[in-house]
Parts: sequence; C-alpha cells; structure tokens
Amino acid sequence: MNPTMRSGAVAVLAAVTLTTASLTAVPAASAATGAKAAGAQATAPTPPPAFAPPNAQERRNAQTSADKALSANPSKLLRKSGNDKFKLLRSVAGTRGLQYLTYQRTHRGLPVYGGEVVVATDKTGQSVDTVVTGQQATVDVDTKATVTAAAATATARAQLASVEEAATPALLVHATTDTPRLAWEVVVTGTSKQGGPSVLHVYVDAKDGSVIDTVDDVREGTGNGKYNGRVTIDTSGSGSSYSMTDPKRPGLRCGGQNGAAYTKSSDTWGNGSGTDLETACVDAMYAAQTEWNMLRDWLGRNGTNGSGSSFPARVGLADVNAYWNGSYTNFGRNQANNGQATSMDVVGHEYGHAIFQFSGSGGAGSGNEAGGLNESTGDIFGALTEHYANNPNDPPDYLVGESVNLAGRGPIRNMYNPSALGDPNCYSSSIPSTEVHSAAGPQNHWFYLLAEGSNPGGGKPTSPTCNSTTLTGIGIQKAGQIFMGGLNLKTAPWTHAKARVATLRSALQLFPGGCTEFNAVKAAWAAVSVNAQSGEPTCTAGPSSDFSVSLSPSSGSVQAGQSVTTRVNTAVTGGSAQSVSLSTRSLPSGVTASFSPATVTAGQSSTLTLSASSGAAGGTYQVTVVGTAGSTTHEANYSLTVSGGQPSQNDFSVSVNPSSASVQAGKSASATLSTKVTSGSAQSLTLSAGAPSGVTVSFSPATITAGQSSTVTIAASSATAAGTYTISLNAAGTVSHAASFSLTVTGGGGGGGGTAWATYTSYKVGDVVTYNGVSYRCLQAHTSMPGWEPSNVPALWQRL
Repeated sequence: MNPTMRSGAVAVLAAVTLTTASLTAVPAASAATGAKAAGAQATAPTPPPAFAPPNAQERRNAQTSADKALSANPSKLLRKSGNDKFKLLRSVAGTRGLQYLTYQRTHRGLPVYGGEVVVATDKTGQSVDTVVTGQQATVDVDTKATVTAAAATATARAQLASVEEAATPALLVHATTDTPRLAWEVVVTGTSKQGGPSVLHVYVDAKDGSVIDTVDDVREGTGNGKYNGRVTIDTSGSGSSYSMTDPKRPGLRCGGQNGAAYTKSSDTWGNGSGTDLETACVDAMYAAQTEWNMLRDWLGRNGTNGSGSSFPARVGLADVNAYWNGSYTNFGRNQANNGQATSMDVVGHEYGHAIFQFSGSGGAGSGNEAGGLNESTGDIFGALTEHYANNPNDPPDYLVGESVNLAGRGPIRNMYNPSALGDPNCYSSSIPSTEVHSAAGPQNHWFYLLAEGSNPGGGKPTSPTCNSTTLTGIGIQKAGQIFMGGLNLKTAPWTHAKARVATLRSALQLFPGGCTEFNAVKAAWAAVSVNAQSGEPTCTAGPSSDFSVSLSPSSGSVQAGQSVTTRVNTAVTGGSAQSVSLSTRSLPSGVTASFSPATVTAGQSSTLTLSASSGAAGGTYQVTVVGTAGSTTHEANYSLTVSGGQPSQNDFSVSVNPSSASVQAGKSASATLSTKVTSGSAQSLTLSAGAPSGVTVSFSPATITAGQSSTVTIAASSATAAGTYTISLNAAGTVSHAASFSLTVTGGGGGGGGTAWATYTSYKVGDVVTYNGVSYRCLQAHTSMPGWEPSNVPALWQRL
C-alpha cells in the first residue's frame, strides 16, 4: 500500500527484559504503567462462557446432522446436481460451542470453486440451524479442457508485473457467477502491476483461455503508532537458548524476512528504538497473543484459524506497508522510517485478514465489494483487540491509525463516521467500484452503530445514520460475537447483502431468548443503507426458556451409615437462564437427600448428597433427581447401591419405551411398559394409568410379575383436543412406582393438525405442523429455511 492508501505505524518501546517463557517490555516514559497481554482489564465473560468447545460426541453429532441436512435439501436450495458430492473440509466452533462445518463440493470429481456449503448447528450438534452456499446455478459442464495447462500458466503469469513462482495448474469448476465454467486455477507469486507483493489466484477458462476471475491472497493493512507500555508475552527457551516462538499458540512466531524466528542466548530483547526489529517483534507478539485471547474469551474461537493454530509474523519489510499474504503477516515501516508498523491495531488488522480467510467457505470472491468487507473485517478485529486489551497507553477507540500521521492527515479510517476521512458512510451501487479501503466504510459504520449506537454518551462519539434513525448499541462484545457468527457463514461472492442476512442468522442463533440483538443488527444495517433482503430471517418472539438436568456420575455405592455425592449439572437449552429448584423422587427407605445449593440458575451445578442411615435396607435403587422451573420439569436418574444395612424389602423399577408419541385424534399409539426387580423378590404388580379426558389406556396383560413387561395401548378419541398430555403409567404391589408417557394429539376437538409450518422457525423432534393442509411430524431438530417445506424434505418431516 502506498501513502495515499494510508498505511503504516510507529512503534516506540524501550528496553525489554525476558523471564523464562515470557517477555516484558518497559516503556521509556514510565516503567510503572501498562497492561498484561492477556487483557487484565478486559470484561470477564459471564456464564455460559464464550469459549465452550463441543466435545467429541457433539462434534460427531454435528457431522451426522450436517450430512443428513445435505442429503435432505432439495436441489433448488443447494443448486446440486446428480454428479455433485460433498466432503467435510473443516469444522470450527464458535461462541458457546456453536458448530460450523464447511463442505467442499466436487462435480464429476473436480473441485467446485464457490460451491462450498456451510452448515451451522447448535453446540450439541443435534439441531441444524443454517445451510448456505455461494453457488448461484446448478453445474452442468463438460469436464474436458481444450486449453492446455501450459497455456493457462502463461496467461496467469501475464497478470503480474514479475513472477517469482507459478504453481502447478489445477482443473476445477468456477461457480461464483451465474454460469459455471470449467477453469484452470493457477497461483502465481510475485509483484503486482501496482508494485506491491501478490499471491494471485488466476482462473483461466479451460475452453477459450480467457481470464474468468482473479483473487489475491495479499491483503494490505493499516496501523497506529502508540507504544503499548509494559507488556508480557509468551516465548520459548531456557538457559542460554531463547526464541521468539509462542509455546502456547501453535504457529505463532516472529522474525525477519527469511521467516525464521529471532533467537539469542540471553533473555532480553529489543532496545526501545522505533527502528529496532526485535522491538518490532515484541509489539507484534503482544498484539497477536492479545487477539488470540480475545478470540477465545469473547468470541469462543479456538485460535486465529478456528482450529487451534496461528500464523508467523515477519518484520523488517522495506516498504511503507503491512500485509497478510495467505500464510503469514508481514510488517514494514512508516513513511518517516523511524517506526515499525507493528502496533496493536495494525497487527490486529492483519491477523483479522487471516480470520476472514479461515471462516465460512474460506474464499470471498473477487471485486472491490468483497475486498472492502475484508478490509473492514481487519479494522473490526483491530478494534475488538484494542477494547479487549484496554491498555491505558493505547485506549480503545474506533479510529484506525490515529497516532500514525502517516502522510500528515491524522487517522487513516474513522469507523463511527467514515465520511470524515472521505470514505462512504452508506452502502450504494458505487461500492463495487470503490477502492477496497474506502469500501470498508459501510461495514465499519455498521459495526460501530451495532456496538455503541448513534449517540452512546460517556465521552464516545456520536455517529450519523443514513436514514436519520436513532440507535442503541448492544456492546462491543456482543457485536463481535454476532459479527464472528456471520463470518462463519461466509460464502463467495461475499457481499453486504449476504453479510446482513448472515449476521441476522447469527443473532438469532446466539441470542434465542428474544429479539433485542436481532433487531439491533437489523436496524444498524438499515442505518448504513443495506436494506432488507429476500428470504432473510425474521424474529417475532424468542423460543420459550428451557433447560436440561444431568448427573455426574450417574451411579454410586454407599455403606449403611455413610453418604455418597454426585454433581447435578444444568444447562440452558432454549431461551434464557431460569432459576431451577432441585428435589428428589423415589428415595428408598432410610436414605435422605440434600442439595448444595438447592436452587441454581440454569447453566450452574449443585452437589447432591445421599445419606444412608444405619438401618437402610441393602439393595440397588433408582433415585430420580427433579429440576423445576415454573411449570417445566426435567429429570435424571441416579442408581444407588446400599450395602451393609438391613435386609432389603421387595422392590422394583418401572420404565416405558418409547416414552412419547404423536397421534391424530381418533388414533392410538403403543409402547412397552417394563419392570425390573431392584431388591428382594419378584412380586405381583397391578397396572393402571392416570390419563386426561378423551384418552384411554389399556394394558396387555394388566397384571404382571416384577421383571416382566406389558404392552400399553394409548388411544385418543376423535374429540380429544389437540395438545400434549402427560400420562402416568402405574405399577402397584407392596410398593408402587410409575413411569411418565408424553402424548401429543393433533387435530381433533382442538381444531387443526398442528401449527402452520413457517421459515426461520426452530423445530424439535416430535413437533407437528401443517403444510398445504397436510400434517407432518418433525424427525430431526432444525431451524427451517426457504426450500425446506415438509413435502420437500422427508428426512426432516414425516407425513402423518
């Protein structure tokens, strides 16, 4: 980037002292001021934490659900042909463990550029929220090239002023435009015709030899020149061997233009000079590590690439520039040649390009609109990193390069009012032809309005809106989470319209308890003239709040006269966290229970203590732990074995499988009631049921011996009102136990066969809807999308 593009930074650090595996830089002005690289003054995340990666089973669930979603989708949604196949390319976790799976599409064995599909699920991996692709038309191309690979390479080389290297051409289908075409992809590395570094992907039509598209991995950036004060960073080494290599963040290291990390025999680095390259690496490492921590603590992302890795940094570039080239960051100097471009926001910006590259489908497409969104992404991550660090030597703000004065013009970009520096505040039809750094204006402006609002107060600047509305911000951390979630749904070609839809989807998925965040995202986009898009999601009311209960461990043994403990875990499964009261059912004689605490907020845990008296009867019992929030209850069972007490009485347990069913009024369902001897001897049991009006229950047989089973028939009359009913299935002997059965009745006296199916609505297994007068039952939890009508997707809906 040349000075007219407003790039550069000044780095001013004094002497640096290194302790084992950490680096401390002392500013020339004061050794008593500064902030930890880990962001000592950053806002602590509130439960549930942003960084809550899914476990192995949840990751397997997500792939299974995503695979089903791909097979269930009609061809019009994914533009897939019978010759298309999908293979999982990568899977990353986002805020609170939400999962994003990217699939590579092939057509007749050839990769399809722009045909990637991104599937988003909840943390459990059991509910599909979103399926998106950038492909605009179904592929049907002849896969035999008439232009040779050598000819394509010659065409690609001609796109640069000079070429250092040309990779082996790869044959693929280019499908980011309205008409997919067979193409050679040739990656050429060298110098662009504008004089800057370039790693250019050139797509050459394999039929006529024309250039279809070019995409450059090199993304030039900007930065400011504030010194960071006292900082601590992670490095490697001991004794007489030290390295500027991060031991905690794989891939992150800093050195000169040869790519090797700086090493030395002592544990001190840098001299505080703006021209010293070791000092430049102190700055770069501090900022990159702070950004990593911000991604983890605020956005729930595991590393720069989302999969636990970062990338190297190089300093000493002989240019007024800094850039990301697709595999590492490179930092030059300011125009005055007295400072290195390695301050907080320039480093945050350049690594922001890496985050952009490794989110969603990876690519963004060519053109200035996609480039502007990429540049804005760098600015947003620079601002997020500054706010997370909250370093008093560089107070967080929304100005880019405010202390650089690279060419005597002060700040490089202004996020709250881009037009103050000649960049557009609002989206318009001219954005696709606007220089990429200026084209960053609308999304930068949107992010400020979402985070802070139009008149935030507290000394923060006001921000004009393009539609004269007044907006209230939701805070930078929430804004960053929504932006990151939208970026995880990125497809090529990436546009402001797509970014609007993706961030609206992200807000719905991240904040399902209401519409506050969703409406703020929507209003902020409208305030920068990115207006409503066809088929975008809507929010009328959040889903009802719900929770789950589990035990760890779920079984244990206790001697009579002693006690045993287990952990009662709760989790928010819908809406917002509720107060949950804990209790037990079916405690055996001589056993008492206590909880610490007895009431928790969903997402928290409690310790259950089960105490057996000296007279407690020996045997194995099922203790039911009950969580209650309002009218909602959930249960978990604990298997308790008591030994050393009195001889046990005759007892049993009862269960039903399945435990729920959905029937139309006038129809019936069946299940199996099973019993098991838990202590003493088998006894005769009489079976009965507690059922609501309009529902009858019969058993075959109606009397069994503990350890046997009975077939249960549950029938709803034609006049039974539609709704869900809980039925108690009872077994009585010398003691009594019961199992619960949930019956959902559709049609009948309540009218209708379920609620009408609608797009962008969350459905769970068992939900019944109507579509074109026909009732369907949900087979897999998901959020409905246009094109997923029940009649189109039998993998998701069963016709009743």
